[in-house]
Amino acid sequence: QLSCLVVVVVTSFVLRRPVNSATTAIISPFNSIFNKSTNMPSYNAFILTSFLTQAIYFIHYHSASALSTPTSPLKTPNSSSHKSSNVNPKSPIVTTGVDIQAWGNAFNNCPKELPPTIVPLPDLPSDFPTGTYYRNGHARFYADDGTPVLHPFDADGMIVAMTFDSTTKQMLFRNRFVESEGYLADKATGGMSERGLFGTMKTGGLLNNAFRMGYKHVANTNVIHAGDDLYALWEGGKPYVLDPLTLRNKGGPGKVGMTDLNGLVNENFSAHPRYDPVRKTYVNFGSVFNPIKSEFKVSLYEVDAETFRSRNPSPTIPNFVLGAPALLHDFILTENYCIFNINDTKINTAAAIKAMLGLGGFAGSLEVNDSAETTNIVLIPRSLFNEEQSSVDSINLFDDERIIVMPIDRHFNFHYANAYEDDDGSVVFDTVQIDGMELATDNNDGKPIWLKENPFDAVAPSRMVRYKLDLQLKTLAIGTPPSVLTSRLPEFPSIPRDVSIRKHRYVYPVTARKKVDVNPKERGMGGPVGGIAKIDAIDPSNNEYFSFEPYEFPSECVLCPKIGKVVSKPEEEDGCYLLLNIVNGRDLTADLAIFDVEGKGALEKGPVLRFQLPVFVPHMLHGCFSEGVTFDFDAVSTE
Repeated sequence: QLSCLVVVVVTSFVLRRPVNSATTAIISPFNSIFNKSTNMPSYNAFILTSFLTQAIYFIHYHSASALSTPTSPLKTPNSSSHKSSNVNPKSPIVTTGVDIQAWGNAFNNCPKELPPTIVPLPDLPSDFPTGTYYRNGHARFYADDGTPVLHPFDADGMIVAMTFDSTTKQMLFRNRFVESEGYLADKATGGMSERGLFGTMKTGGLLNNAFRMGYKHVANTNVIHAGDDLYALWEGGKPYVLDPLTLRNKGGPGKVGMTDLNGLVNENFSAHPRYDPVRKTYVNFGSVFNPIKSEFKVSLYEVDAETFRSRNPSPTIPNFVLGAPALLHDFILTENYCIFNINDTKINTAAAIKAMLGLGGFAGSLEVNDSAETTNIVLIPRSLFNEEQSSVDSINLFDDERIIVMPIDRHFNFHYANAYEDDDGSVVFDTVQIDGMELATDNNDGKPIWLKENPFDAVAPSRMVRYKLDLQLKTLAIGTPPSVLTSRLPEFPSIPRDVSIRKHRYVYPVTARKKVDVNPKERGMGGPVGGIAKIDAIDPSNNEYFSFEPYEFPSECVLCPKIGKVVSKPEEEDGCYLLLNIVNGRDLTADLAIFDVEGKGALEKGPVLRFQLPVFVPHMLHGCFSEGVTFDFDAVSTE
């Protein structure tokens, strides 16, 4: 009882202090508990104490596992620590034959950073364009003292770069961890210097984690090349600016390596900018929660694709506000609209308290209302960038007549493929959707999610669905219901960059190894990807699939046009090469594969070139291909 009383008093003090904007969302439920006249209204304090009593029980009960620092060595290939004995026999983990143990093994640290290194590629196709393939992703899952991150999204970001020259048949390879403030602090201390948004504990046990509202900027989600700079993106903070050759921070190691894009960005900059090939710009957003006003603000930005800065010395930044936090990871762009999928969300009070006590991730405090009947598709005119700032501050999406809001069937999505405005004025978009959101941020047992028994038991299967919207009626287009393009557990849908906002036919996602037959609303029917696809959005009967070995796992596909091909022309849209990393969780090796996807059946023939990378690269996230970005190989290479 005394422990509970102490925690309640400390909580009341903490909740009155300003905290980091990206974690303030979890404080909102407590505004009614602590009012301005008294710190502890007796009844509400009793309720909070009940929650905290359970939390303290967790603290004592799990002190030997969840809160202690592991000293075991890093995982090795073919580790037997991963169990999946109770998996539903209908689960894709079983039916697709994937090696779930190898999947878990691949969450291992990249062992070293390589300087620019020449790799001969005698079989590189002659029409492969000169340019550089960049990839970002989580690549440090264990601290030097063996402490694991508990969720991959908390792992430090690493950039992998490969510059291709088809004339000399060579590639220039290098990789380097983003020199973020948190990464450097971890290396200096040997442990975890900060908490992670997804449940990772700071080294030092309970007292070093409870009521610690800060989090580590991991810079691990995406990478964009613009002009002479490279930008490592993560939606919980500002971009880090890197040198495109050395991959070092241009502004110096640590926090000074970040940029606010000449004052454009105040708080956060999302990891999913959308490219406009007509205007040659990127459009992006950033979000922040204000617990004092109980407002969730989303700001929209437009920057030049070459300078990655606003073309306007006094740019207009449209802002819209919501009364509750929303989970916005991606959005889509058309010629005239920015489009968001906004679910009915709320703060899970119990999860928020656990997060405050260091027993869960901040991200897990937000949940989507699975009982809601609809999801709102919100179309925000890009013309707002041309209006006065005063007219676009604090836009209420549901009251502003400039904004189009359409309720459609409820679903959640992390990623879109593309959107465009059709000849009849409608908007068409393709999205990967799931029935509900599951972030797996509960860290009660102290195990990383890849070592948990049945890590996919709460995950619903994904589908790729095409929607057509009638902007006049503000509803789904009559006679054109949503159509499922593939239900083979797709994710990370990709298209060639120059096809963005234009009418497209093909989408390239990663998928399950084999066809799956599952109920889209049934949890436990997700699973690791083991293949890739060329989806024909006009006629899905023409879809093409390619599967890897059960112990191999592909990354997101990146497309680059062949020399002489113009992918913005409908007849040449698939005139591309497809690049992707493949991680081998059995042997802890990594390959790069290049597929020719032009013409019917091309993808199913397999890669035209595949080779092992000079260093192990684990599961990665998003990337890009920057045509024409090259270097003097002999002058810069060290090996």
